[in-house]
Amino acid sequence: MYKLLLFFILSFNTGLSQINHWRVELALNDRLNLPFILEQAEDIHGASFYVVNGKEKIPLIKGNTPNDSVHLAFREMDSYLVFQMDSSKNLRGYWKNNIKNQRIPLSGLYNDSIRFPATNTSIPAKLSNKYQVSFSTKDDPWPAVGLFEQNGKNVSGTFLTETGDFRFLSGNVYGNELYLSCFDGSHAFLFTAKINGEALLGRFYSGTSYRTDWEGKANENANIKSPNELTYVVDSLYNLNEIKLQKLCGLKSSIKLNKHRITIIQIMGSWCPNCLDETHYFKTLYKQYNSKGLNIMSIGFEYGSSRRDQRKKLKRFVKRAKIPYPVYLGGKASKKLASQLFPMLNEISSFPTTLFVNIEGEIIKIHTGFNGPGTGIYFEDYKNETERLIEKLLK
Repeated sequence: MYKLLLFFILSFNTGLSQINHWRVELALNDRLNLPFILEQAEDIHGASFYVVNGKEKIPLIKGNTPNDSVHLAFREMDSYLVFQMDSSKNLRGYWKNNIKNQRIPLSGLYNDSIRFPATNTSIPAKLSNKYQVSFSTKDDPWPAVGLFEQNGKNVSGTFLTETGDFRFLSGNVYGNELYLSCFDGSHAFLFTAKINGEALLGRFYSGTSYRTDWEGKANENANIKSPNELTYVVDSLYNLNEIKLQKLCGLKSSIKLNKHRITIIQIMGSWCPNCLDETHYFKTLYKQYNSKGLNIMSIGFEYGSSRRDQRKKLKRFVKRAKIPYPVYLGGKASKKLASQLFPMLNEISSFPTTLFVNIEGEIIKIHTGFNGPGTGIYFEDYKNETERLIEKLLK
């Protein structure tokens, strides 16, 4: 323990800039491990920790724990890492996911930043940049688009789906074997595949329980349905102001549209990383357009055994994410219950789902899911499209 304490004392007091890495593995089960990179950046101001997924760095908050353990909490997701170091600075501990009340063992090797260890020495097969993908091909298929960037044995990318993207994936190619993963404090995604010319055939694992097959075919014109067409209005006469909500203090409320302002209504959950990505963008929109006539409000659907517990989780998320606009509780985390709360729509098929409402109280656009920063040009196109719509409505 003395060496552990000495290491962190030096980490917080050295004046030299230094980067430390650990390749950490989450033990999803007895045979399956999901790797991610933990980074510690040291400078004259101290040490900062990050979970690294390719181009993404997720900052962690260092807390105090007994028994010389290290406690690193995710700023906005309700989860944290706890571990101890041995004399070689290797890690052993667990990931506590309060969202699903899970505790998953982890271990990490110091000074190792290769996400997936080499499985062979063969020359890496060449991936295409874009694939038409299908998940659960043997059961209930659902479409996606695979986007990849390859530099030798290193690969990054994501999958676009009709309910959002798989965020920042990172991994390696060894011979004809593809490995990708993402860990963001809520989701733990692992993808494997065999590369056979222009085809991919693999398995997808999410957390400790979900797994399915997937396949892809190289296609520069690959696409999925427009996120603006999946959810639509079936009762245009329904008054949005009739929707009953609950304030985070527990008092009853409703949507209460302002007749002189346009409104974005975000249907989301604090447990949802895609919702968090969208929230970051909406904070930017709010800062830019609120004084010009834009209102934004979020309605959260949360895990928890009681309304009080659900409000508590949502309230914590609002504080951590520093959300400047009103946030309400809609109910339990369930697409079925969300659909019941919004009976004027055909269904709520994804968190997030976003409604754009004009000053007459009419829903003029519905966007299902969210393809965020990990999707590159798709994210930029969505921002441009959204801002053009807002400026048009404000005129």
